[in-house]
This record gives sequence, C-alpha cells and structure tokens, in this order.
Amino acid sequence: MPDRRPPPSLSARLAGARLSPALRRVAELLLVDPRAIAHGTVASVATAAGTSPPTVVRLATALGYPGFGGLRDAAREELGMRLATDAVRARTPLPDDPTEARRAAEHDVIDRTLDGLDPPAVATAVTLLDRDGARCWVLPSAQTVGVALRLVDQLTIIGRRAVLLDGSEMRVMSTMAALAPGDVVLSMDVPRHEHALVRIQRAAVDQGALPIVLTGPPGQGLATEGGVVLPFTTATVGPFDSLVGLTVLTSLLVDALVERRRDLVAARLAALERTWTGAGLYEA
Repeated sequence: MPDRRPPPSLSARLAGARLSPALRRVAELLLVDPRAIAHGTVASVATAAGTSPPTVVRLATALGYPGFGGLRDAAREELGMRLATDAVRARTPLPDDPTEARRAAEHDVIDRTLDGLDPPAVATAVTLLDRDGARCWVLPSAQTVGVALRLVDQLTIIGRRAVLLDGSEMRVMSTMAALAPGDVVLSMDVPRHEHALVRIQRAAVDQGALPIVLTGPPGQGLATEGGVVLPFTTATVGPFDSLVGLTVLTSLLVDALVERRRDLVAARLAALERTWTGAGLYEA
C-alpha cells in the first residue's frame, strides 16, 4: 500500500536535521525570517545569511528538497502559517459584538471538529487507549498543557494508566525511559509544531510507542506509523487559537472509554465519591 502521509513540514525537517555551522546559519534565517527565503533568490538568501550560494543549495538538499525551489515553496507555506499566528491576529480589532462573535466561533469550532472526524480513526484511538497493561503517555505542546492535564486526570480516574509528559526536554526524555513497546504516546498541539515536541514524539515512537496524534491543521511533522491522527479545528476571533475543539475531542475519547467499561468505571467513581465526601473535602 502506498504511503499517503503528507511530507514532513519545513519545521519538522529543521527539528530533525543535523547541520554543519554553515548550513545552520541559513536554517536560522528560515526560523527567524522565512520571508527572506520565501521571496528571495539563492544569491539574496546567501547574502542575508552571510554565507555562499552553494551553501544555500546544500541546505535544501540536506532537508530533503530537490533544490532551492522546493525549499522556497516550503518557506512560503511556513510564512503562510505565520500570517495566522497570535501576533498577527492580535492586530485585528474584535467585532462590534465580541460575545456573539465568540459564541458563533466556538460553535463553529465544535461543529467543524466533530464533522471532520473519521469514525474508524476514532475507534482505533479508543482501542489503543483501552488495551490492558498499556500506559498512555500524554505529550502536550506548551499551549495545550491545560487540556492534557485534564485528560490525564480523567484517564486516571476511570482506571487507565496515564502519564503527563511536561517540563524541560531533558526531564521528559528521562521520564520516558520507562516507556515500554506497545504503550501509547498521545500528542496534542496546534499549528506550528514545537521542535522539542517533534523530537520527543519521534523518540517515543522509535521506542515502540503507538502514536495518537491530536492536532490542529496542518499537522504534518509528527510520526504516525502504527497509530492514528485525529484533527481538530482551532479557528478563533481573538489572538489565541481556540482549544474548544481539542477539549471536545479528548472528552469524546474519554466518553468512549467509559462506555466500554461502564460497570468498572461506575464502581471506581462511587468509591472515589465515598472517599472525597468521607474525608470532608466538600462543603455541606
């Protein structure tokens, strides 16, 4: 069967590349000012990076592009993504009725997220999460840590083994030393993958973890072999990406797990409720 996965994004290629100092100078220009490459020539990019034209072409080849034209096209895609970032959206005034605009936007996020799901893919994700003995390693981007923490809490409450991978890259990689083949790595992020998340997720899959990728579009940079991708919508009327679609998606997964083990989950929740109320944790 042919591999129909989209090619890795420019950011993902940069994150995984081992480059010489000369190539790194051009790569840093890509990260800081993709416009210089998106609208440049080999000569202009070499001048901006303080290097030679052959070095620019060598970077394109090192990143897996057939030539400078492929690198320039990738830089244009990267630039297009950055034009919709928080910093750009913050300059756009809110609508006259921000409350209604927010209501409409978040309703649309929910509809587009749920309408865009592939039921067999959701079923595959639930099956991966429901396997006895398998641990779920939840790997969020910086923006999605709050949703990840809630998911780990809920998975733990219903009796699944879940670990939140948060903190420095060194801390996360050290924690992952306990990862076993057949475990699940559930990553969640919005557009523009963080380089550390790409590296950590790749390392987990290389260790034998099965990936569940929850991602806002385009989501091209993460490993998917043996696993599944579930997209969610991040459209917003303000500066920051909406996480409502991601929250709905994680809730959908938890609900499906509960349905599979309803009697056991009900018993666990009843026991926890007795513990919470018996210890006087709630006000009367």
